[in-house]
Amino acid sequence: MMLKFLNRFSFLFVAVLVGIAVGCDNAQNHIGLGDKLAVEGKLDRAIEEYKVAVDLDINAAETYCKLGDVYYKKEMLEEAAKEYRKAVDLRPDYLDAHKKLSEVYTKIGVPDDKLTIYTSAVESDPKDSNARIRLGIYYQQLRRMDLAFEQYNKVLEFDPYNPSAHYNLGVAYQDLNLLEKAIPAYERSIELKPGYEKAHYNLGIAYIALDEYDKALKELKIADELNLGNVDTYCNLGLVYYLKGMMDEAVNSLRKALEIDPEKADAHYYLGVIHASNNKYNEAIEEYKKVIAVDSKYADAHFDLGTIYYKQGLFNEAIEEYDKTIQIDRGYADAYYNKSATFEKLGDAAAARDEFEKYRMISKTAQGSPSLLEFDAKLTGAAEKDDAFQKQKIADEAMREAEAFRQKEEAARVQN
Repeated sequence: MMLKFLNRFSFLFVAVLVGIAVGCDNAQNHIGLGDKLAVEGKLDRAIEEYKVAVDLDINAAETYCKLGDVYYKKEMLEEAAKEYRKAVDLRPDYLDAHKKLSEVYTKIGVPDDKLTIYTSAVESDPKDSNARIRLGIYYQQLRRMDLAFEQYNKVLEFDPYNPSAHYNLGVAYQDLNLLEKAIPAYERSIELKPGYEKAHYNLGIAYIALDEYDKALKELKIADELNLGNVDTYCNLGLVYYLKGMMDEAVNSLRKALEIDPEKADAHYYLGVIHASNNKYNEAIEEYKKVIAVDSKYADAHFDLGTIYYKQGLFNEAIEEYDKTIQIDRGYADAYYNKSATFEKLGDAAAARDEFEKYRMISKTAQGSPSLLEFDAKLTGAAEKDDAFQKQKIADEAMREAEAFRQKEEAARVQN
C-alpha cells in the first residue's frame, strides 16, 4: 500500500532482546575462540568453533563470513562460496561479503555477482551514466542509500540533463520519505523528458502521501495516458478518487484494475473500504476476505475485518482478526486499542486493561493505524478511556502505598 511511511515497534521488543542476548553471548565465546585458532593456523578447529557459533546464532552473517575466510585459506573454494553466500543472503548490504564472494567466484570460474559487474563497468568508464545509475539502483536494493546517492550525484556532475539520474534520485529520496526532495527531482526529470510515465506516477504517489489529492490525480491521469492499462495506476486512481469523496469514479477505476488483475489485493482492499464506509458490511467482508486469500499478511484487511465484526456484535471473531493483525505487525497500535474495547464488550475488564496498556506503550513510538476508514481507527474516545484508566491506575497506586505503609508499621511493632 501507499501511505505507509510508518515505523512501528513491538511491545515485546525488550523481552525478545533478552532472549537473544543469552544466545549471542554463548555464540560470541565460540567466535572469539575461532578467531584465536584461525590466527594460530589451527583452521580445522576454528571451523568447528564457528560452526557451533552459527548453530547458536543462525542470523550471524559475520560468522558465516569468518567461516568462509577459513575455508578460503584452506583452498576449499566451493565451501567458502557457500558461506559467503549465506552471509550475503542474511545481510544483502554486507559489501565485504559481496567482495569476498566475487573473489571466490573469480578463482573457481563462476561469473561475478552483480555488484562486481556494475562496479567494474563504472571503473572502466567513470563517465558512463548508465553504468553509474545501474550501480546506484543496486546499492538502493542493498539499502546502502548513501552509496546510491553518491552514484546519482556523480552522474549529475558530468551529465546534469540526464532525466534517469534525476528520476532515480527522486526514488531514493522517496524511499527515505524525503518527499520535499523527491518531488523536485521528479519534476526535473519530467521537465527533461515530458513523457516520463514512471516519473509522473511516482510524483502522483508522493502527492498522495502529502494529502495533495488534486495534484496526485493530475499526475496519475497523465501516467495513465502515457501507459494505458497499468493496474497500479488504476488502483491508485481509485484510492485518490476515494480520498476526494468521488465514490463512483473510485469504484470505476478499481474495477478496471481488477479486470486486468483479478487478484490485485490493494484494489479489493480499497473496494472493501468503500463498501464499509457506506455501511455495506457484507460486501466489505467479501472484499477483505479476497484480500486475505491473496495476501494473508495484509494487516489492514484483518484490522478492518475485525472492526466490522465488532460493529456486528461478533466479538470473538473480532478478537481473532485483531490477533492476526498484531501477529503480522506488532506495532499496530489501534489493533490493541480495539481489542481492548472488544474485551470490554465481553465483560473481561482485566484483559481489556492489559490490551489498553499495550496500546499506551506502543502508541508512544508507533503512529497508529494506517487504515483508510474513519470509523475503525479507534472504537471509542481515546481521551475518555485514557482518563478512566489513569484514575484506576492512581487508585491502584494509592492502595499499594497504603499496604506498604501498613506492612512497614507492622514490622516496626514486631521489632519493638
